[in-house]
Amino acid sequence: MARQVGLGLVGLFMVFFLVLLAAPYVKAFFPSVSGFEDMTCKEGEKPCPEGYFCEQTTCVPILPRYNINNVQPKEDD
Repeated sequence: MARQVGLGLVGLFMVFFLVLLAAPYVKAFFPSVSGFEDMTCKEGEKPCPEGYFCEQTTCVPILPRYNINNVQPKEDD
């Protein structure tokens, strides 16, 4: 019979520590990945991504999000 070895709390801590040590090296391979996207623009110099237009140095979506909760039914006169 094969013996099964559980990871345990110490092993889990060691894996977490190794992930923390390896994270900067992995990030070095992907320097352009960021949690935030730069949505600033300058007409003629820095364009907006597709689906956006430049308004007062800010990229604005062409089709803004639609909130169905703000829709009011049309009342007949």
